[in-house]
Amino acid sequence: MKLLNPLGLLFSFLLPIIVLLHFKKKQIIEQKISNIALWDEVLKEVEGVKSRKINKYFLLIIQILIGIFIVAALSKPICIKGFSGDEITLGIDCSIMMKAEEKGKTHFQLGKEKINEYINNLDDTTRINLVLLKKRSGIYLKDSTKEDIKKALKGISCSNEELNIDNASKILSTVEGKKIIITDKDLSLGDRIIKVGNEFENIGITDVNYDYYSNTILCRIKNYGKREETVVVSIVNDQGKKDLQRINIDSNKEKHISFQVFKDSKLVTLHIENKDMFSEDNKFTVPLEDKKKVLLIGKNFFLEKALLSIPYIKAEFINEWDESKRAYDLYVVDKEMDIEKLPKEGHVWNMHPKLTAGETENISKLNVVNDEFSKNLNMNGMYTEKIKFLKEREGYEPILQCDKKNIMICGMENEQKRIYSTMDFRKTNLVMTPNFPIFINNTIDWLLDGNKISYKGNPPLKLVTGESYKNIESKNLKTKTAVFDFAEILGILVLVFMVIEWEVYRRAS
Repeated sequence: MKLLNPLGLLFSFLLPIIVLLHFKKKQIIEQKISNIALWDEVLKEVEGVKSRKINKYFLLIIQILIGIFIVAALSKPICIKGFSGDEITLGIDCSIMMKAEEKGKTHFQLGKEKINEYINNLDDTTRINLVLLKKRSGIYLKDSTKEDIKKALKGISCSNEELNIDNASKILSTVEGKKIIITDKDLSLGDRIIKVGNEFENIGITDVNYDYYSNTILCRIKNYGKREETVVVSIVNDQGKKDLQRINIDSNKEKHISFQVFKDSKLVTLHIENKDMFSEDNKFTVPLEDKKKVLLIGKNFFLEKALLSIPYIKAEFINEWDESKRAYDLYVVDKEMDIEKLPKEGHVWNMHPKLTAGETENISKLNVVNDEFSKNLNMNGMYTEKIKFLKEREGYEPILQCDKKNIMICGMENEQKRIYSTMDFRKTNLVMTPNFPIFINNTIDWLLDGNKISYKGNPPLKLVTGESYKNIESKNLKTKTAVFDFAEILGILVLVFMVIEWEVYRRAS
């Protein structure tokens, strides 16, 4: 039990006044009576004196209790309830958003303090698991004591990663005991949430794209706060040239802003000039010469030419898979191989999948059915020779079809974007038209998340990811808390005892 406002106890010095007022004696007034028959009434009154004294003192007790409840409510008592079982799991949010600062302390520091307060109320024999929640959550300590947790917290720091809700949920499902989550977000994780910090007041950069063709930077700004803000955004290049723009953004809305990049710039920095509680997403650096890397495995003349025509990637070509070929943003596989051998950090386009189930007719019309891939395309008259079509795959959407059957699909597997296709570019007239490089460009653009530059060292474009978080945002769920505030309960007790006091007073009068 802790008091958020200990000064409220000073009002307890006023409680004796209730006792003094209660025992203040009334003046006795003599009255002469003209008839002895009035004594009958006096005797009846005397018989009721005992019960009236009981009511009188009962009234005093109620008044003192009301005073005590009011003093306690003003002191704002809270209780951080500990789990009475043999094992609990504490999950602390270590994502970049916990670096938000209030009154000189980050939310991560506040989270550590909450954990120390919480475990102080636990039994010394309780076993504690500590889980660090971030992009790739993990178990930091298992079956530990209170002292082990306190020592470990001193060496744990906040990460620069976003929080992945799905990954955090999977890790938490592997540990036992009641799960207590310490975070500054509204999440549906574990059994209880200990919330730290106030509402997230922030203006941040949520997305950046650079268009090589128009030499333009497109930046998306979000206002996370509850009121409209006037935002000043600047761009500075490596030579010190600067430009400014001012925009108004409504509460919890996003706006796009574009800048023409200064000539001969090798690096530009976007900066939000406004001060807020989370500075990490106010600055974004774009190295214009740091292109994303694409590796084509297998021999494909048409695809090689199309990849070389895309200015925002660096394409390399090999005939056979080489284990040393790592750290690529995208792997395009045009040969039969096990794509599970490829590094998980890069996205994959597999052109020889084992997901086929039959073939189309001899000559079939090509049709792009996904809007993200059909930009600037005119597919009239596009066809292909006999081709295998793909099986349905859960979570995947069609891109390209023949005879209303899928020959190219896209989806996600473990945060890795994947495309499966059976298109043979030697058997279609698509490669002989301007549509082909446009279609390849659209495909690469989707696989590389629309980001044509490797933005290393910048904050994540999304502070929180995962399907669970999307559901929370749409349903606006309320989470439980492990901190119990007794102020409301005390207020209700005051009202109840005031009603009882009035009833006792009425019956005693």
